[in-house]
Amino acid sequence: MKFSVSNAGRALCAVVLGAMLAAAPLTAYAAPSAQTGSTKLALEVTEMELEITADDPRPKAYLYTGGQSDYYFIVWMSSNPSVATVDGDGKVTARSVGTATITAISDHGERAACKVTVTRKGEEAEAQKPALSETSLNLVQQYNELHPSKQLTLQNSDHSFIYVYQWRSSDPNIASVDDKGNVTAQNPGTATITAFASNGQALRCAVTVTSDVGKVTLNKTDLLLRTVGSKEALAATVAVESGGSVPITWVSSNPGVATVDTNGVVTAVADGEAKITALSPSGRFAVCTVVVGLAGDKYTTEEDLADELKLPEPYVAVRLNRLT
Repeated sequence: MKFSVSNAGRALCAVVLGAMLAAAPLTAYAAPSAQTGSTKLALEVTEMELEITADDPRPKAYLYTGGQSDYYFIVWMSSNPSVATVDGDGKVTARSVGTATITAISDHGERAACKVTVTRKGEEAEAQKPALSETSLNLVQQYNELHPSKQLTLQNSDHSFIYVYQWRSSDPNIASVDDKGNVTAQNPGTATITAFASNGQALRCAVTVTSDVGKVTLNKTDLLLRTVGSKEALAATVAVESGGSVPITWVSSNPGVATVDTNGVVTAVADGEAKITALSPSGRFAVCTVVVGLAGDKYTTEEDLADELKLPEPYVAVRLNRLT
């Protein structure tokens, strides 16, 4: 006999109470004589299935004994408690996917067993549903590739005939998509690509487009000047076609600590910290942190300074706000 239980229902059972464990090994011996009216220990079900779901991560069911209950006690045991446990009342609780055998042992030494199978059918079914090859995309525009693209495909693990009948972009000015699922960057920003599948699903991919065109990069983002009066030149490059020259405006956040001239040469003026910013005509910029004199004594190298100040690029503005 097989019995299935899901989070929608529970087995309604009666069970012979008992939590006593015999001190001696539980070995079978002869049952009482027929005049006692006892029958062999049996469980009403020999197989049970419990289904774990998001709503019911610990589904439960009761096992109960059939026949006349003339036992003083029944001991319940699980062969695999990591899959399913059982208490003294015969209540079985699912723990993880797998199988376990629940055994009832009477004070007469009789045994009866039920095989318990724990599944996650809901999750398995969800995993078999068609999905897009990517749920998020980051496309970066370069001066030599203004419109990078990426192909999205429908992945179907159960091999049923399901197809995308329409692709749509929430903002084609940022990221467009053709009828084959090829996504193309147009301008910086975010957009959502939706694939409408023949089985009724609407599958989505979040697209972020950024631009490195005109990006300013410094040869150093952290500079350690140990003595007042020392100098070092910073070099700025701008991502433009053929590495063309772009005029750079140099600015110091604290000229009382470090100055910078029109060629990017930084001069240490006094102990402390300053930010040197290299600004392009398009408004793109890069920042170098300068530490002068005593303020830099705790740093052995510029790499140590960089490790302490490092924050994810390109959030330079966040970095500046955190350090002031």
